[in-house]
Amino acid sequence: MDYSTTSRPNVLRPSHGGRAGGWVLVVLAGAAVVASLPGCGKAQRERGVVTGKVTYNGEPLRFGTVIFEPETGQYATGIIQPDGTFEMETRGEGKGAPVGKCKVRFVCFANQDPAAKPVEPENGAIPGEGLAIGPSLIPERYLSSETSGITVDVKPGDNEPLVFELTHP
Repeated sequence: MDYSTTSRPNVLRPSHGGRAGGWVLVVLAGAAVVASLPGCGKAQRERGVVTGKVTYNGEPLRFGTVIFEPETGQYATGIIQPDGTFEMETRGEGKGAPVGKCKVRFVCFANQDPAAKPVEPENGAIPGEGLAIGPSLIPERYLSSETSGITVDVKPGDNEPLVFELTHP
């Protein structure tokens, strides 16, 4: 059947008193409600720029990661450079750490060392799967934010560079 000359399908005809375009208003109103709901879109938390240096027994920690854990939301990480310096970044949000109190922990395992020889898989394991991270090169208390005893208060904007002096008990 050729609708162009005989009749038009009843798909888009208004069924509410003959007012044309009524369905468009319903769609637009629905879109406005959805856009105004909390959680729609990606909210950005306020972040502060945080840099610093990590030492272990008075020497720069040559590699590893600094982790800031805020009270809520995504944590921030800083990759430790060979001179011990780091700059914090929040995954999915960008440079900086969330403003407010953050608990701090550190990770530094032998097989994270960029100069370390890659570990070969054992017993037919798939390369890269289940590789040992090796022993921690810093005391275990620093591996958890609950036991490190270190907190920072991140301020908006630029923060003073931090110095974390890790020691062996």
